[in-house]
Amino acid sequence: MEEQKPKDTERSREATLLLKTDMDCRLMVNSDNLGTLQKKTPLSIVLPLGSHLINVITQDGLLEKEWTQDLNHEEQVVCLIQLQEEYDRLQAKREEEVGEPLGIECWTVEQIQQQQMAAATEVGLAKVFRDGPNIPEMVVIPAGSYRRGEAFNKYKVAITHPFAIGKYPVTVAEWKYYVEKGEISYSPSDNDWGGDNLPVTNVSWFDAQNYVRWLSTQTGKTYRLLSEAEWEYACRAGSVTEYYWGDEIGHNNCNCQDSGSEWSRKRASPVGSFTPNAFGLHDMLGNIWEWLEDLWHDNYEGAPADGKPWSYGGNQLGRVMRGGSWSSFPRYARCAHRHGSVPAIRNFNFGLRLARTLP
Repeated sequence: MEEQKPKDTERSREATLLLKTDMDCRLMVNSDNLGTLQKKTPLSIVLPLGSHLINVITQDGLLEKEWTQDLNHEEQVVCLIQLQEEYDRLQAKREEEVGEPLGIECWTVEQIQQQQMAAATEVGLAKVFRDGPNIPEMVVIPAGSYRRGEAFNKYKVAITHPFAIGKYPVTVAEWKYYVEKGEISYSPSDNDWGGDNLPVTNVSWFDAQNYVRWLSTQTGKTYRLLSEAEWEYACRAGSVTEYYWGDEIGHNNCNCQDSGSEWSRKRASPVGSFTPNAFGLHDMLGNIWEWLEDLWHDNYEGAPADGKPWSYGGNQLGRVMRGGSWSSFPRYARCAHRHGSVPAIRNFNFGLRLARTLP
């Protein structure tokens, strides 16, 4: 009969790692998420002897540290994780960078439009163009940087490449053409509103993806949904206010509750019914919620800073929407407001706006 190993021998192959930190942070050990490591609350972890990968990141994602911790003896190893001093330096630098207007926020409307023309010329397009009959009208958006987020919690995003965006949300007529071509059998309800120049509604995120794939095949160009960072950049068009026209909802600037439009709280409005923003885009706020590419995250901790979609982590069952709708309260129809939904849902508030990748 094989002799059983004493328990003491098993224990001797382990060591205790005692972690202390000078500010709250999220902790991962060997890719295992151990949650929050709290300031002034030591945490003991029993680990096998050998090397272990330790990763900590502050709650707002500003500072991250990663190192290999060697445990070679059966004893307690104390590790003090000092973050506060470096965090304060980074925070001061971030506040210096984003406390004042930057990038496109410093441009005049004339400069914005000049940059649009330059970006369009560089890729051989007009500032406003179509890739063919019955294809949505697109507007060239120049590269640039801006401060993304709520007024009290902004961070810098650099849109590194020009892109194109739909001048309007995709319309009922444009979707009908898609159906008539036999590419899809799903014909969304128009909610008995009537009118081909209304934004198409009752489309899910998956429906939107089918549409952009078809357009890409039809035109030979890369159509897609916007990233959340691209959407806010395009919506703001250099503005730093709550809405791209100012800090108040005002009168007849868009279609949402209390906006003073003839459609408020009644139905969607024909696209292009309101004054466009500095980029020449209509209905970026109000009218319909617009599906975006990004997975839903509760906040911007760890978000890409280059304008790309946030396609990892987060809630795999949720996708981001932006803009508010004809039935939304004004606070939901602001440039910075975020909303998310299950991608399979179809709703009379849900529609889409296109993006197109440029060379």
